[in-house]
Amino acid sequence: MIKAIIFDFFGVLSTEGFKLFCDTYFPNDPQKRKQAVQLVTRHDAGVLTKDEYAKGLAQLASVDLSIVTKNMSNNAPNAPLLAYITENLKPKYKIGMLSNAGDDYISQILDPTDLVIFDDVVLSYRHGMVKPQKEIFEFAAKRLGVLPAEAVFIDDSASHCAGAAAVGLKAIQYMNFSQMKGELERLLAADSNN
Repeated sequence: MIKAIIFDFFGVLSTEGFKLFCDTYFPNDPQKRKQAVQLVTRHDAGVLTKDEYAKGLAQLASVDLSIVTKNMSNNAPNAPLLAYITENLKPKYKIGMLSNAGDDYISQILDPTDLVIFDDVVLSYRHGMVKPQKEIFEFAAKRLGVLPAEAVFIDDSASHCAGAAAVGLKAIQYMNFSQMKGELERLLAADSNN
């Protein structure tokens, strides 16, 4: 029985400044994109500070640091999804957030009234684990007081969804709000009929 729904932050609950930055500055350069992913992974794991990460991206893209800062701080909340969670999911399920994040960007992007809908928030830099490591999915489920098989995980990354599924969570890859809502509602309906 599904008891909890866990959402990724960047690319699901908010826009994804890092991906937009990579699409803008490394559209046809897989090597630089790979280096950028290595930088963000080290930042998300708490190995690089926010400043070290930003300087690394600026150097990699050969742009001024202010351009990186502007791109990284240009995230906006996914208002339709937050409203859907508040009105339709929160009354019935525990709601979690699991994000690869190198700092507490969440509180800078979400309004305090949005933050209260989450029963728990796991940010990778606080725990030294990053998605798709299996331990972080198990940790997020445990903090919500559910077994992995009792949770749904929603993320825009296919590899993160695969990591979640590998430990028993039901996973939905987020493409857009209506697609995710349709898949989630079908999954929840099938679960309630069992």
